[in-house]
Amino acid sequence: RDAAKKAIVPLTDFVVDGEKNINAMASMATALPNMQQISINYPHNYSRLKDNLFKFHLLQKLTISGCNNKLGLDLETLVSGLRLLRELKILDNSSTKGNIASLTVLKDTLEVFSISYSPSPPQLRRLGDWGAYCLYKPFPINDVKGNFMDLADFPRLKSLNLIGTHVTGDIRDIGEHDFLNLEALDLPSEVLGGRGHEFQRISDVPDAMHAIHRLQQRSNFRVYKPSGWYLSKLSPDSYDDGPFSIQLVKAGTRRGWRWIACEVNWLDPLPDPDRSSSDFDAYVKKIQHIERSTIYKRFYQPPTEEQYRRLSEEGALRWWLN
Repeated sequence: RDAAKKAIVPLTDFVVDGEKNINAMASMATALPNMQQISINYPHNYSRLKDNLFKFHLLQKLTISGCNNKLGLDLETLVSGLRLLRELKILDNSSTKGNIASLTVLKDTLEVFSISYSPSPPQLRRLGDWGAYCLYKPFPINDVKGNFMDLADFPRLKSLNLIGTHVTGDIRDIGEHDFLNLEALDLPSEVLGGRGHEFQRISDVPDAMHAIHRLQQRSNFRVYKPSGWYLSKLSPDSYDDGPFSIQLVKAGTRRGWRWIACEVNWLDPLPDPDRSSSDFDAYVKKIQHIERSTIYKRFYQPPTEEQYRRLSEEGALRWWLN
């Protein structure tokens, strides 16, 4: 029995999804306290669950999912009892609260942190158009706050997903020595540059796009999930019917961005046709497609309201409006 207690249990996932598993977990906390990986998707008896969970002092991977309002999680309390976590995923749990600054106790171990919300296909169908909107601009479902830059100096952090939180920040604050091992990033709308962010000024956008591009140029960086960017209707730069949606552009290996129906602001140099003809051909094909949807020729940002009205009067937008 003592040998079992000292044994390091391989990273086999122990799933807690019912009363039977809750009871088994209590026994395992005594018999196999060196368990390293647990998944929880059973919302009841949290007081028992929490008491047992903290007995697994060598736990490296913890996933808590689908517990909705039944599981009152406090982030600081959770991580204070599990100091060796490498992966922490809290999914679809609206009762989670706390500040991500409390993760500092995991600074030297944390590799994956995800606290997110992913509506199921049936949920999206019930929500209709609103469900589609939620994919582009996920709304906060919990009370987790802080600034995402609080995790910038975590040396092992590879994947960070904060969708569904009230976390704030500015993508432009990421410096060359921040998030050095990051491979995947998904930020909420309250972060400037996060998914579904509403920019307050047109002038804020270029620097945000350059910051994202610097991330994409890192050799180890793989995934950034921006979408649903647009200019806030409350912006002093806004007016009715203006081209205020923003999209990333990739033509071959060349990256850029544009305001919808405006010219592309390129971030990479023109591909060299002598070095890679296939890449250049892909670039040309994409450019031809973009040009067909470019209405505001020679405009690299939305026209002013006066310019927009003048173009409308001249008939430059007639085919678009029809």
